Parts: sequence; structure tokens; C-alpha cells
Amino acid sequence: MHNKNIHTAILLFANSPEEELKQKNLSGSKNLYEYFNEDTLSKAKQTGLDVVLFSDANQIGKNFGERFSNAIASVFKQGYDAVITIGNDTPDLKTQHLLSAKENLHDKILTLGPSMDGGSYLITLSKSTFNTEEFQKLPWQSNSLFSALELYLNSKKHTTRNIQVLKDIDETKDLYFFINRFRNTSLILKHLILSILSFPKEFVVEIFNSYISRYSSDTFNKGSPSVLIS
Repeated sequence: MHNKNIHTAILLFANSPEEELKQKNLSGSKNLYEYFNEDTLSKAKQTGLDVVLFSDANQIGKNFGERFSNAIASVFKQGYDAVITIGNDTPDLKTQHLLSAKENLHDKILTLGPSMDGGSYLITLSKSTFNTEEFQKLPWQSNSLFSALELYLNSKKHTTRNIQVLKDIDETKDLYFFINRFRNTSLILKHLILSILSFPKEFVVEIFNSYISRYSSDTFNKGSPSVLIS
């Protein structure tokens, strides 16, 4: 049954830059998380859906599972039928991913966005079957989360659909992924990553020169760029 009248909100579950610095191994990266928060919020607002932000200022619970589950329950209490949850640490998340999740709801399909590390950067949930106590017991912040989410939603008789696998950033080593595929990383993010990794000035110049020489003259290269940093 096709239903176009589902009251849906986007839940952006994202800590303040100060709190992210405490929880993640990315020293000196406050500017990076300020960028993540602003960029993700902008993408969410472009969907036209209501966006509810839960930061460390209004989260309730002793651990991540409790805080996240309580935030979702709070959104449902506001009268929404469905919620699309996202974090702030997946740079390649696009507004279209969120719109796809919204469209899938019209066919009673719940969307999941798998992360490369086994987690999930996007989760769509229905109020009718959401259970706070059960949800908070899932293996949050582990590489088995995505599989557990699929099993959980299927046990609730939901049809799920996976969208593009994306990379999130939890620690310094994750930044190299976005440097290695330099061509497809935004200019702002490149600058922030290079400043965090503290490359010598001459090395940064070498990277940019390599980038320009490889791609500016290669008009036929339509595939992924070669690795610039091993």
C-alpha cells in the first residue's frame, strides 16, 4: 500500500565539537567537527523535512545506546510516524540519501545506510514497532551493528533496503581514506584534514601538484583516482 502522508522527521544525533574531541581520537580537530555539524545539518534541511538535533546538551542516558534510543523515543513523542536518523561524521552523506529513505517509507520500506566499518550512518525507524528497551540493547559502536540492525528490523516484520556504503570518521587513520581519494573530497574537507594531519608545507604542495598533473590533463579518466598516499 502506497502512503504519501507519513509524518517524518530527520534526527541528527551529533555531539558538540568539544564533546567529540573528548570521545574520539582526533586531537586538534574542533574545526573539523564544526564543519561536520554545519554541513550535515544543511544537507538534512535541504530535504524539506523537519530536522531535530540531539547533542550532548539534551541527550539522556548512561551510554550511547540509551542516549540514542531515548532521543528517537522523544522524536516519536512529538507526533512523528517515522524518523530517519543520521550522525555527523559521514562526509559523503548526501541529501539524496535522505530523500531516498523518505521515498522508501511510502512503500513501507525502512532504509539502512551501511558504514564501511560495520556500523550504520543512516537508520530509518517506524513509530509503530519501535521499542526503546530493545533498541538500546543492540551492539552500538561495534562492527557488528549493521548486521544486528538488519536482524532486529526483520524480526519486526519490516522490509529493509540498503543504500550506498559510506565511510565515517572515528579516528585519525580514517582521514587518510579521504586524502587517498583526493579528487572526490571537498576543498574545505581537504584543507581541514591536511591541517589535522600536520603535513609539512612542502608535502602539501607536492600532493596538490600531483593531483593537478594527474587529473587536469586526463580528460578521459572517468573512474576512481589512483591512491596519492600509501
